[in-house]
Amino acid sequence: MESFRLCLGNLSRLNKKVSIPAYDRGALSPSIIHIGLGNFHRAHQAAYLDELLEKGIERQGIFGINLLPGSFPLGDILGEQDHLYSLVTKSPAGEEKIRVMGSILGCMDGAANMEEAIQCMADSKTSLITMTITEKGYYFDKKSGECDSSEAAVQEDLSQRERPKTAAAVLARALSVRYKNGMKPLTIMSCDNIPSNGKTLKKCVLFFCRELYPEIVRWVEDEAGFPCSMVDRITPVTTPGLVSEIEERYGIADRWPVCCEDFRQWVLEGDFRTQVPKYEEAGVQIVKDAEPYELMKMRLLNGSHSAMAYLSYLLGCRMVDEGIGHPLVNAFIRNHYMEEVTPTLKEVPGIDLNVYKDTLISRFSNKNTGDRILRLASEGTSKIPNFTLKPLSEGIQQGRPCEAIIFALAAWARFLEGKDEQGLPIPIEDSGGPIIVEAALSAMDKPEAFLLAAGLQGLSAAQLKAAGDSLKSSLGAIRARGTKQALEEFLHLHV
Repeated sequence: MESFRLCLGNLSRLNKKVSIPAYDRGALSPSIIHIGLGNFHRAHQAAYLDELLEKGIERQGIFGINLLPGSFPLGDILGEQDHLYSLVTKSPAGEEKIRVMGSILGCMDGAANMEEAIQCMADSKTSLITMTITEKGYYFDKKSGECDSSEAAVQEDLSQRERPKTAAAVLARALSVRYKNGMKPLTIMSCDNIPSNGKTLKKCVLFFCRELYPEIVRWVEDEAGFPCSMVDRITPVTTPGLVSEIEERYGIADRWPVCCEDFRQWVLEGDFRTQVPKYEEAGVQIVKDAEPYELMKMRLLNGSHSAMAYLSYLLGCRMVDEGIGHPLVNAFIRNHYMEEVTPTLKEVPGIDLNVYKDTLISRFSNKNTGDRILRLASEGTSKIPNFTLKPLSEGIQQGRPCEAIIFALAAWARFLEGKDEQGLPIPIEDSGGPIIVEAALSAMDKPEAFLLAAGLQGLSAAQLKAAGDSLKSSLGAIRARGTKQALEEFLHLHV
């Protein structure tokens, strides 16, 4: 099949199976700034907006800004493609759809051009800022939800306010510029997997406002909007194989396409202070309180992803569908881990949790997306406290069984030892670094210390000791008899 480089000039030459934008991108206003331009944003928020543009409901586009140094190859590639990209959705049954997305109008390397990035955010045309910067980009204390002033990056931003680097400090500076120029504040929308994401972001931004721009504190508190949201769409990393597949199958030479599942969900609180797209016209749920949905997603989907990942990797699985397809892992996750987590959730309006959990298993089983175990296993130190340890703490305090959650933590500790059961090195990506690895290596002797190092909070000394004893027992079984036999024994004991 003849292939064409993805760009505006070649859209009409693409294979007829490829859906392309019918709207005039040149007539759109880049009034939405997105911080953290990556695969998930392109599969989720940008896709929702593309649908609204195609329906003629909106005339707003996205301008992307990345703040991390060295994270801009994607921006350069998108620039070469007129900021177009291919989005391929694949269902568990094998149904596949492809569309060229046109909702992103431009992007820039904010780390290299910080003042220009701030001016973009402060521009009067900007009415909405959205963010996908991952959990570790917030630098917040997981106990209080406040900005963690002990972090080196936070201290650096406090000492040089003219050159901010963290997202919260950048936003505070942009709001300061808007205030000085007599503009309205913004709606700033977190789309990351952290508890009460909008509230946490507001606390972090206000921290920098109080320290560096005290004159705008009341203005930000009263007039800026920080709605909480829950976002969901499983989106693997882009591989060379995907690039080749799209060129061979559809004739599109796209250097950084995105592949994702066909499922998507976005639950958004309606705390809007400025013009925001009519997302509800594309299926977004606008609610008064997003927390029940947020807890459901983080604890059932994200928590199960982590629990599955460490067990699966130790069992020799490398793909997500292979992991959840393992009978022992499947039974453990659906019948034990999910069931222990469920009582810690709030009532979720309009959701049948049993159906939701069954749907998760189906989504995890989607072999067509090519999702990898190591993607789920990365950055455990950032993920585990919210996804796993909070429901564990609440379950223990409620007097409920938590053996499966603790067994999953034992698998994480074993994974952090750095070698699999064949003695091969495990490529660990974790910002917790030597501290959490050292705690894992000592977990048999000091299981309580490992739980504390991981971030477990809220337990009495007796409760912590009981959790530590359970962790030691599970980890001892995994170490002595291997993950497979230890998992078989667990399932046999917890029929």
